[in-house]
Amino acid sequence: MKKLLIILGFISAILGVVLSVTPLYKIAIFPIIIAFICGITLLYLAKKKQLKTKAIQYVFLLSIISLSLVIYKSIFQEAKVGNTEELEKLDESSEDEAIKELEDLEIDD
Repeated sequence: MKKLLIILGFISAILGVVLSVTPLYKIAIFPIIIAFICGITLLYLAKKKQLKTKAIQYVFLLSIISLSLVIYKSIFQEAKVGNTEELEKLDESSEDEAIKELEDLEIDD
């Protein structure tokens, strides 16, 4: 049970760190929560059976690092909107081209 929780905690903590530095940082919350739950369960088992807590500390450390990165990105990252005028012109021109192509088609019944 302990080894399974340690492995699950490490995998989810590392996945949380990896996702928190990518543009998909918003979904990094789920592995972070799983890592915290595994860490708390391991901490409970360590207190109960007097086990070493080094692995638990690493799981918590990685979880805290990834959580702080997620919080930092969600506070300080601003959404950049590009030049929408060019996109609107491109959309209008492609719509005009599509209408011309449809008019040129001959439908045989």
